Parts: sequence; C-alpha cells; structure tokens
Amino acid sequence: MGTEKLMDAFQRGINKLSLFGEILAEIAACVLAVVVITGVMLTYVFKSRDVFSVEVSTYLLVFICFSSVAYVLRENRHVVVDALLTFLSPKVRLRLELIAMILTIGFCSILAWKAAEVTLLNYQRGFRSASLVTLPLWIPYLVIALGAFGVVLQGIVRIRELAGGVKSVSSPEGEEAHKGGLIENDRP
Repeated sequence: MGTEKLMDAFQRGINKLSLFGEILAEIAACVLAVVVITGVMLTYVFKSRDVFSVEVSTYLLVFICFSSVAYVLRENRHVVVDALLTFLSPKVRLRLELIAMILTIGFCSILAWKAAEVTLLNYQRGFRSASLVTLPLWIPYLVIALGAFGVVLQGIVRIRELAGGVKSVSSPEGEEAHKGGLIENDRP
C-alpha cells in the first residue's frame, strides 16, 4: 500500500469519525431539548423542584460542543472574519490558512494533552460533581480531550487538502481556478 493510498484511507477514517461525532452531537441536542422542556414543565407547570436539568444540560452542552467541533472543521463552517482576507491573492490566503491550521493543531494538541491529564487525575482519585447527580468528573474531561484530539486529526486532513491547494494555486491555471475563494466549496 503506497503512502498516497494510506493517507487517503487515513483521511476517510478521520472524516467518518468526525461525522460520527456530529451524529452523536445531534442526538445529544435532542436529549438536551427534552431535558430542558422537562425541567421547565416540572418547575412551572407542576411546581416541583428540578435539581437535575441544569447540571445535565451543562454536561450535554460540553458534549455537543466537543463532539461536533471536528466535523465543523471538516465542513469549514467555523467562524471566520475575512474582511482583510478578501483583498489578498488566493495563494496568500491559502498560505495564511495553512499557518492558522498549524497553530490550531498546536493549540488543540496541548488542550488534548492537558485534558487527558486532568481526565486521568479525576479517574484515579474518583472525583465526582458536588451535586445530586454526582457524575464522575472524568467523563466530561474525556469528552474535551477526545474532541480536541479530533480537531488535531481533522486538522492534519485539512493541512493535506490545503497543501494540495497551495501546489495547484502556484501554477497559472490553478490561480484562475481559485479566484473565487480558498477552496471551491468553502462557503455556500
């Protein structure tokens, strides 16, 4: 198996993992809606105390954010302020995005590493949340570590795509093909 085929298989695998994280985030968003509606109904309709919905909602929000972030990067749907980028040539924009992706991978690598350390510490010491839910705290920290690691992996895939774009933009016909933006399907 050649290097190119291996990288293609790696890219497909990472893209599938990102999609799986997004599907889990969508399911968690539905669960979050049910939890919030139940909490509101218990509090305002049945005049009952709801002690679980706020904490469960917090953990679900963390899960939704970190399990879907790699997919957001895959689809290039993160927040971008491109007011100055529109004045740059496609070649310069591609190079700037490549630099930004390298910085993103560096930051998320550190985040994943530190979150993994905190996860392990919480697991070893058996720390739990100080509430009635008493969720083991290693679980939300693990979600953060895995989400950050997913961004690192998806960032590697993105760098591979961008590096191909830098090569194609360097040629005269590549310059014409990329006049509309960084990559043809970047934005709707």
